[in-house]
Amino acid sequence: MLPSDGFFRNVYFQPYNDRGSARVINSSKNSKHFVQRLGLEKTLEIHQGCVNSVNWNDSGSLLLSAGDDYHLVITNPFTHTVCVDYKTQHKTNIFCAKFLPTTDNRVISCSADGAVLNLDLEKLKETEQNFFYCHSAPCYKLETIHDEPNIILSCSEDGTVRQYDLRTNVKCTKRSCDDNKLVDCGIPVSTIAISPVKPYQLAIATVDGMVRIVDRRKIMKNGLFQKIETEFAFTVPSLSHRAYRITSLAYSPDGRDVLASYSNEDIYLFSLHNNPYFCTDNCANDFLENPPNPPPYRRIRLKGDWGDTGPLARPFTDNFFRPRTRSEASVDVLSDILIDVFNTPSLISVVMQNPRSNYSPEVTASLRRILSKIVQQGEFIVPSHIFTNYLAIENTNSNENNIVPSTSNSNNQRDENRVNIYKKPPVFDDFIKLQSIKKRYRGHRNTRTLFKEATFWGNDFIMSGSDCGHLFVWDRYTCEIVMLQTADSRVVNCIQPHPSRLLLATSGVDHNVKLWSPQSDIYNMIPELYIKEIAESNTLMVEQSRDTITVSPLIIMRMLLYFNKLGQSGFLDRTNTIE
Repeated sequence: MLPSDGFFRNVYFQPYNDRGSARVINSSKNSKHFVQRLGLEKTLEIHQGCVNSVNWNDSGSLLLSAGDDYHLVITNPFTHTVCVDYKTQHKTNIFCAKFLPTTDNRVISCSADGAVLNLDLEKLKETEQNFFYCHSAPCYKLETIHDEPNIILSCSEDGTVRQYDLRTNVKCTKRSCDDNKLVDCGIPVSTIAISPVKPYQLAIATVDGMVRIVDRRKIMKNGLFQKIETEFAFTVPSLSHRAYRITSLAYSPDGRDVLASYSNEDIYLFSLHNNPYFCTDNCANDFLENPPNPPPYRRIRLKGDWGDTGPLARPFTDNFFRPRTRSEASVDVLSDILIDVFNTPSLISVVMQNPRSNYSPEVTASLRRILSKIVQQGEFIVPSHIFTNYLAIENTNSNENNIVPSTSNSNNQRDENRVNIYKKPPVFDDFIKLQSIKKRYRGHRNTRTLFKEATFWGNDFIMSGSDCGHLFVWDRYTCEIVMLQTADSRVVNCIQPHPSRLLLATSGVDHNVKLWSPQSDIYNMIPELYIKEIAESNTLMVEQSRDTITVSPLIIMRMLLYFNKLGQSGFLDRTNTIE
């Protein structure tokens, strides 16, 4: 009997139907035997900050990495030597970096300030300032097209997807311009993906938890002022009680399925078929017309506190009866006050107003102590909708001399108008049936970072990082966890399989890149109880993270300073009456 389809079949037929070893190597990724032997081959200590992006060149001979240290580092993955270590002119953290297709010397990168760099490593002096400044907010993801080294796509928090043609322009100094705008979604775009089989097919994930598949050719033909016809759309209808951000999209090697990793949720596989069997009775437009209401926040988390991440992390309830220290108790009191503010829209609009630009309230000794403790803990992050409101308020000129709580219709209308500045009419034709969920992969945790990747390993396996510091591998068809590896002391973000060989690159909060390959002395037969314990712990900690809020130090200090002044006037005694 002939071997079944897979690795051994390709070995059997190789001398007759294969000109090289590519088919044998690729099919070996579908072997569970090799997947369960993946072990750490080398740790590359090549960065001085978190590594947010890893990417292979087309041949897999070079590995590009970038992160919080603004460096682009190119490494030979086989000799483990650094070929290039270049500090870019980026002003903020690099979120994504890639080789341009068919080249080894041209790279692109994007950062938290929205700048997109187009760099030629052989002409550093001439190209180090080749920035596209078109985005007005953080740029999260860059995409390239197979065998096309002159087309770049990017997505951003400003709601736009842009397409750059390097044959016409190598840089753009205009801010928020329309020159390279492909789609203006009206709401932040978290990630994008290009089909490996149909390069004109673009997947766009927005922060409302919706993924749309569109045809780039039709967009360019219709122009920016006509509604874009959506070929496929999918989301998770059961998550309608709130918006879940999508941190990564990945097409299957055959282009027939799309993998989406949801923040504070699981990983879902959707099929791209027009067959009614793969569609639900729900319409995308119906889902969007009933926006979810976010639940109230219940706790505040500092950015510098990674206590809920890593292999040793335990759920909050495990330490519930542990005695609280004095500093922790003071932070708890502060958290209770701030949670009340963030859960009361009218109160937060009052607190965030800027009554006088030169106002400097008196800082008491107790307030100064709290401020110093907060600063030592690290920065905060503000949710996007609150940050938007804050920017709108900061950009207006207020003539008020005192902060006075008010629930008048005029004030409410004014605040609503400020928010509406950032709202735009829908650009997609969403009268299309949602695709049904094909598979669901559970057990990992995706709550703390914006760049948690999930991808395919060959045709038969799904990989993802996790906040518990583990690398997860599932069987694509049974959804069973077949392999676990500790890959970071805090969080595993990036998962990038080699284009052809049994080699995997991972990165995360640790300041390094790790290379993995099958090892002869490792066989990860994971005890079922161990898998169950990690999965249950992650599930509980995901639930705890959903009602957690983090805020920026500027807003925290402003609130505390205002609380200090308002407390003296007795205002805080009346805050509970504000609705």
